[in-house]
Amino acid sequence: MLVLIVCDVIGGFVVASGVNTGDEAWGFNAKSTVPLPIGAAQLVLAWLAARNARPPVGLVAAVVLSVFCLISFLSGLFDGDLFHTVASAGLISWAVGWGVLLLLVTAAVGLLASARAAQLYRLR
Repeated sequence: MLVLIVCDVIGGFVVASGVNTGDEAWGFNAKSTVPLPIGAAQLVLAWLAARNARPPVGLVAAVVLSVFCLISFLSGLFDGDLFHTVASAGLISWAVGWGVLLLLVTAAVGLLASARAAQLYRLR
């Protein structure tokens, strides 16, 4: 999850490249990152899922995090930003590579959250 947050922060600073304006960089219209509130919520959910103090809370947090990541992954695939980037910058560009990297890291976090949910479910 920390890798995803770092990627989100880096994506927010891609303002200079013309991908986002200063107002869009951390909001819900960002094109190179997830909105900052969503990233913060994902970080809190990952922290709760990793803790063993209260397994029911960790289980719920892991399930919610995996759903968050699934929605974020699907949104990244189908919201049109990636296809627009391919059309404007070309298939082989840093912007497309960055978008694909964000999608892969999001998918990895979602899969790890699902595995953690399964592990906590078995411990119940």
